[in-house]
Amino acid sequence: MDRIPASERTRERLKALMEGHGEKSDLRSELVRLAARLIVEEGLEGETADALGREYYMRGAAAGAGYRNGYRTGRPKTAEGMIEYAVPQISDRAVPFRSRLREIIRGRSEELEALAVEMYARGLSTRDIEALFADERGQSLLSRTAVSEITQRLWAEYEAFASRDLSEFDLPVCRRHRRAAASGATARGGAGRLGCAGGRP
Repeated sequence: MDRIPASERTRERLKALMEGHGEKSDLRSELVRLAARLIVEEGLEGETADALGREYYMRGAAAGAGYRNGYRTGRPKTAEGMIEYAVPQISDRAVPFRSRLREIIRGRSEELEALAVEMYARGLSTRDIEALFADERGQSLLSRTAVSEITQRLWAEYEAFASRDLSEFDLPVCRRHRRAAASGATARGGAGRLGCAGGRP
């Protein structure tokens, strides 16, 4: 088993990109792809924890529950290009495991990209996560515990970057903030909080 979850590696790549260590020429697309990848990987890891009955670093598998056995790669196509994400694999399970989240995500690229941008604009709520990872009837495919933990981690992601200057990424929400600032209006906490206007408040 890998030493750290795939989502943590993606989080490290996002941090490097924010700190100016990215090598991509199109920073906006890379930011959106990585943010979308993080959201999906968090969801898939939550689904895996629900199936196994334990978190990533916990030991002591119940008989027939299975165990984590590395990752495979998912590659959905979106408006920002191909997004690669890591899909957890479960082995030695009495009932073979099949990710329902992975099937759902394939048809929700637009919603995923929108949330990837909003994650840095206002943070994501429990309702955002539940809606993205719900079935056709609107029922969440994740437990309440998983949804809560994912929301907390992604909210921490937002708070960590809320005061950064993201204007170089040219996100749509940054353009809205600049227009609002020019007209004397303030949207969703102000351009300074998001860092779209070029500097901290």
